[in-house]
Amino acid sequence: MDVTKGQIAKLHTLKSQLRLSDEEYGAALESYGVTSSKNLSYEQAADLIKKLIAMLPKELRKAQEENFMQRRILGQAQGKKKYDELGIRYNHQLQEHYATPKQLRMIEAMWMTSPRVENKNEQAFLKFVKRITGKEKLEWLMLSDIRKIVKGIKSL
Repeated sequence: MDVTKGQIAKLHTLKSQLRLSDEEYGAALESYGVTSSKNLSYEQAADLIKKLIAMLPKELRKAQEENFMQRRILGQAQGKKKYDELGIRYNHQLQEHYATPKQLRMIEAMWMTSPRVENKNEQAFLKFVKRITGKEKLEWLMLSDIRKIVKGIKSL
């Protein structure tokens, strides 16, 4: 998938905030094998955005990270929703469906909006999911895991 206009805008904003010279920004792009942000893939742009956010001063970084996680600049400018790339999947060995993208968005939203959750960030959410299901990545969750997570969030 190609880089989105929103990602390009974000990269240029970060370049300005970090006061990167054209040479420094060009070197960052070259590490991905391109000379222009327009030639990045969707995933490469997302990775570069994360790296540039990490370079920001602490007060700016916190605001940018919250914005990045909530909006997921990874494609929403074109109507693509988070986790949609996973699609509907089935595990033939376990004879069970994986969680759908909509279910993954639902449990994440439950976590981020629950008044009982103290740390409303992705890292805390993933740690909670691992504690409940034993799975380190959301992509590995099955339908049965979703029920456990919903029950766990409600019982906090």
